[in-house]
Amino acid sequence: MKICLIGKFPPIEGGVSTRTYWTAHGLARRGHEVHVVTNAKEVLPPFRMHMRAEDWQRCEAVYGAGSVKLHWTDPVDRSQFYIPMASAFVSKLAAIAARAHSQHRFDVILSHYMEPYGIAGELAARMTGMPHVVRMAGSDAGRLWRHPQFEVLYDHVLRSAEIVVATGAVAERAIGRGVDPARLALGGGFVVPEGVFTPFGATLDLPLLLAEIEQDPILRSQVWGGLSPDLPYFGVYGKLGDSKGSFALLAALHRLKQRGIEVGLLALAHGRPVVERRFRVMTRKLDLFDRVLQLPFLPNWRVPEFLRGCIAVCALEQDFPIVFHSPIVAREVLLCGACLVGSTEMIRKLPAYERLPDGYGCVAVADVRDIEALSERLAAIVQDREPLASVGARGCAFARWLQEGVSFPDALERALETAAARQGGVSAVLDRRASTRSDPLAKRFVLTRLAGIAIDDQTAGAEIDLAAARRVLIALESRVERGEAEFAPTAIAVRIEISIAAAEQSADDRSVGDSLFRLRRRRWATTEADFGELIPQRAPNLRVVAFDFDVAPFLGARTLGQLPAQLTGGPSYVAVFARSTRDREPLLVDGSTALILQLSDGTRTVSQIANELIFGAEGAGSANDYVKWIETLFLSDLLWLSDQAESAAEGLLLPGRSRNAKEAAG
Repeated sequence: MKICLIGKFPPIEGGVSTRTYWTAHGLARRGHEVHVVTNAKEVLPPFRMHMRAEDWQRCEAVYGAGSVKLHWTDPVDRSQFYIPMASAFVSKLAAIAARAHSQHRFDVILSHYMEPYGIAGELAARMTGMPHVVRMAGSDAGRLWRHPQFEVLYDHVLRSAEIVVATGAVAERAIGRGVDPARLALGGGFVVPEGVFTPFGATLDLPLLLAEIEQDPILRSQVWGGLSPDLPYFGVYGKLGDSKGSFALLAALHRLKQRGIEVGLLALAHGRPVVERRFRVMTRKLDLFDRVLQLPFLPNWRVPEFLRGCIAVCALEQDFPIVFHSPIVAREVLLCGACLVGSTEMIRKLPAYERLPDGYGCVAVADVRDIEALSERLAAIVQDREPLASVGARGCAFARWLQEGVSFPDALERALETAAARQGGVSAVLDRRASTRSDPLAKRFVLTRLAGIAIDDQTAGAEIDLAAARRVLIALESRVERGEAEFAPTAIAVRIEISIAAAEQSADDRSVGDSLFRLRRRRWATTEADFGELIPQRAPNLRVVAFDFDVAPFLGARTLGQLPAQLTGGPSYVAVFARSTRDREPLLVDGSTALILQLSDGTRTVSQIANELIFGAEGAGSANDYVKWIETLFLSDLLWLSDQAESAAEGLLLPGRSRNAKEAAG
């Protein structure tokens, strides 16, 4: 395809510019001819990147049959003057796109970020007859779209587009504003390029960079602060602001200096003039000028040089006004093997974030505004650097795992091909999970509800609960006792569902802490060397239900006809989670895992449990194998770890011990 991409691009800083750059080059690598139309050269400090000659060259590229070609708007000069004066971005972008189309005959227009790119894309599509695929980001969807002087026009652009790339809350609102659901498409997961963001490579040469910037009259003023290049430093990059944790970080750094801890802050971070002034005023007021160095933004492909040179990198976004804002900073930091110091708000925006617990693969900050706690976390890192390599390596492994199997930019490519072919839209792909969640207890009684219908039981109702399920069970058992043997498998299935629901309810009775902080120890993080001395305890929101038969065929059944005719095998075990725990489904586990969970009662170390398993009946591996197994259970949030012995956890729940499992009825 020949694609016209209208959007942000380097040297504009920020996540949208970054995504647009990698998207353009990703499509080009697939053999597409991508023409980027952008006003990026018009961006001014503080949101302008420092670009070397080789960085400008990197904007364009040829990949066999595919290529990226740039079409830049001209900066404002006297020839563009009109009153009241402003750069006519929409006019220039739309006209350049239309002219380029006359020369190259594009198949489709893609715009990313509504203002001014989506507007220009709509205008260019009208002028040329090309299909338009529009994509919004965070602040345009969450803030600009709600502005009364923009709203009507944005609605029109979305309704007019061939395809709108959106999901979640943005897609829901688009439908509410009149967008045909059949024209909605997912953009697919974004993949941070692992060939660029890697722990291995050059680190930032600060003296050389400072010498380069000194020659740039536009960006020279963006260098500020007196941090010595010889002083170790934390890093932060992105926009400045209260919701970004910028000022809390300065306050914490001030406490470190008062304690005599020698560490600084390197900031590839800037903000609007009022925020920039406030940041610099606060830096001086806290006597931190000699501990801070502000640099201009760098192109995304140079960010790894910056990350590799930091002790740790802070991403402290908290109370950010755009709820669905999804920054990629955390993944970039992790992929470079740097220690991420992130707010819980930032970390929870990562998929499968529970596999990145505090002190293991990152440092999680519960409340960025708690300056005392934040400064303590930072001080611990500076004063005990041994765990840094372990934390960075685990974080990197997590980020790579997160991107495994994500084909980028497959979904976007399909949407563009659909639009180019004018196939009348794509299937709706809304993520409606947030609006359709129900009580997990209701989901547990699928077979019980069917059983109630089968025996014409009027007490079950649509919203079945434990009491109603037990009434259905009594009715079923009465049928079986009267000789209706065909209901025996159904009765067992109902007992199983009751067992699981009762265990969920039992787990919910306990006070559960934040599982991000399930590694509880005095040291700020753990290394491989001291992992064996930690003491595991079964997660407080977890119960294990044991059955003396194979429960798997029952768990897999979705209709009464799928139930097995008789019980087989056993024993089997189901890990059950509290109802309030992120809608986690019951998990079938093997006997060895169940035994580890039983032994993890807060009284034994990881090494002691591993040794017990070696010499016990279950022993079928080395001590290291069992240690790794325990680590896997910890990452799966089935175990919590501590460096202090605690009271013994409750044993396994055995409501299904007998083969007919009558105890399951409660």
